[in-house]
Amino acid sequence: MDAFAEGSAVLTRDATRVEADKLQYFELTDEVEATGNVRMTRGTDEMTGPHARIKVQEQVGTFDSPSYAISRPPRPPQPGQLPLLPGQAVPLRQQPLTGHGSADKLDLEGENQFRFFNATWTSCKPDRPDWYLKAKELQLDYDSEVGDATGGTLVFKGVPLVYMPWADFPLGESRKSGVLSPTFGTSNKVGFDLTVPYYFNIAPNYDDTLTARYMGRRGLQMRNELRYITPTRRGTTYLEYMPEDQVEKRSRYAGSVRHDEVFGNGWAGNINFSGVSDPLYFIDLSSRLALTSQVNLLRQGSLSYSGGGWWTATGMLQAFQTLQDPNGATVTQPYKRLPQLTLNANRPELPGGTTFLLNSEFVAFSHPTLDEGRRTTFYPQLALPLQTSAFYVTPKIGVHATRYDLDRRTSTGENTVTRSVPIVSVDSGVSFERDTSFGGRDYIHTLEPRVYYLYVPYRDQSMIPNFDSGSYDFNLAQIFAENIFTGGDRIANANQVTTAVQTRLIDPATGAETVRAALGPRFYFEEQRVFLDYKNKNGVATRSGKQPDMLAAASGTIAPKTQLDTAWQYNTQESWTERFNVGVRYQPAYARALGVSWRYRRNYSSDPASPNGFRDIDLTGQWPLWGNWYGVGRYNRNLRDHRLTQGIAGVEYNAGCWVFRGVVQHLTTSATDVNRSFFFQLEFNGAGSLGSSPLNVLRRGVPGYGKINDGSNPFSSDDAF
Repeated sequence: MDAFAEGSAVLTRDATRVEADKLQYFELTDEVEATGNVRMTRGTDEMTGPHARIKVQEQVGTFDSPSYAISRPPRPPQPGQLPLLPGQAVPLRQQPLTGHGSADKLDLEGENQFRFFNATWTSCKPDRPDWYLKAKELQLDYDSEVGDATGGTLVFKGVPLVYMPWADFPLGESRKSGVLSPTFGTSNKVGFDLTVPYYFNIAPNYDDTLTARYMGRRGLQMRNELRYITPTRRGTTYLEYMPEDQVEKRSRYAGSVRHDEVFGNGWAGNINFSGVSDPLYFIDLSSRLALTSQVNLLRQGSLSYSGGGWWTATGMLQAFQTLQDPNGATVTQPYKRLPQLTLNANRPELPGGTTFLLNSEFVAFSHPTLDEGRRTTFYPQLALPLQTSAFYVTPKIGVHATRYDLDRRTSTGENTVTRSVPIVSVDSGVSFERDTSFGGRDYIHTLEPRVYYLYVPYRDQSMIPNFDSGSYDFNLAQIFAENIFTGGDRIANANQVTTAVQTRLIDPATGAETVRAALGPRFYFEEQRVFLDYKNKNGVATRSGKQPDMLAAASGTIAPKTQLDTAWQYNTQESWTERFNVGVRYQPAYARALGVSWRYRRNYSSDPASPNGFRDIDLTGQWPLWGNWYGVGRYNRNLRDHRLTQGIAGVEYNAGCWVFRGVVQHLTTSATDVNRSFFFQLEFNGAGSLGSSPLNVLRRGVPGYGKINDGSNPFSSDDAF
């Protein structure tokens, strides 16, 4: 039956409510025609205008001269879906994104389908918006979370910025194929820098990004990144290619492949391969400190098998590309492992409560100029763990046997060398707990002393080349290790007792650790007689007596919203500090963080051109300045060389529906080169951005940095390198 109402008339059906001066309902077609001061609401959506005719249940119809507000909450990511790339996710995550605007006409094409004609759209408040998108035709599809604009113009502060014959933009965080936000900037290395990425959404777990990058000083570079993830495999393939660098007058390229796969039945494998066309590639073309400081690019493939849950066999091929800066210190090329075969086992609960452990290896070391050889290692061990809920004692005995078959080039001696070293240790510890209170809060207070005795007899290893051994950092994680050296070419003699005591404050409600402190001296009963380099002992820290080394460390919350992390290594024999670092970070709220850290390591190098010590200070911060303005920066200085390693200075402005960022970065890429980059960005909430984005620089360079128009740190995918 048809119905008619006049004068503040209202029709309600499920979540739809229509108000108007006049309403006429046609039951046969389920249509309502509204005239005069029409207002329709459905959930969080609202449309107003002079006239509308709508099929209520289907949400199909027309609206004349509407003003509208459409809001949708963000969708959670689906399981097995690849993460978003930078530039794909623009809406606020903690609140629904609301779009406002007006049009000459609106066609309703379903519950989540809207088509506007001669329309505007903005995420600003509807009264005098700072920016809006003006289009001849605007389609909003909230099922696919995509907006399409035809004949569009982006207007900011009344000034048309960009004309777009056709454009699409995200209405949520779903991925779709299309052009991502272009970025542009400038630096002294590449000049004007423009990147235009195109994203291919192949499937929820496969995607590809093709990027054109134009550098004013260098020329055109093309990039491609393919990503994939399945229940049994995941990986990334990345390639950059520049047909001709206008400065170097040659082509340049970089690439990487990362692939991990579980084949099933205990088998797994991975590939990690990176390479560049020339040693200065990253220094010339990258603005990332982590890349410009790389000197050895890994090229590795492995295949492993795990049997019975207690043993694993692995085969690996490993090589490196060494990047030698002509103006920098000499870089030693690592040995290739062609191949490396390992068999490791850990079999607990054998008769008598014993545990059997095995570390075995065969590796063939290859190098273009140094000694080469094959090393075979067999290290069986037997341990007897004895423990209760409060204490444990674990005696262990093993024999480390090694055989070398050498091809000598730079040294003299036998071509076949064997080494057999018995290793005996006893590890013990006790844990005490008590309830306590501090600062008006309850805690569990622990006291955890530990004593570790180690005996390793001396074996002369001066005739063995050093293929892969180095020195461990002497820290609380390594203080209980059997060997002060990494790798398998040096086994240090030892007759020593390591003692340490750790204390912690634990929140009994959450189990979270609030404060941790530890003190650990190591007492020696004989001098160090095994060295990394028997010809040059001045290049590394070596122990010359029996006096103990002292370690101390503390970390935790020292005041509300304030974290401390510090560590100290003291040489009692020489009465000097070997290493010291301290860092404090204050972060009272999101996008408010201040940090300061200082690091010191004593220099043992006899070559002034290649010191291995350092003294660094690092100041970082993001903080509100006034109004909606924020300041952000980093000052990382090498005090030994009186050189700024990385400097970041910038300001951000949050207008609610748009954000401005201006950032300058100073990056020391080598002993003689400095790269200065400038970033200026306008980000329009819900419609992408213009300019060069500094977000990756800020997230990597400023600990605790928060995107000021987002309630949580958005995902930032790692670069392929």
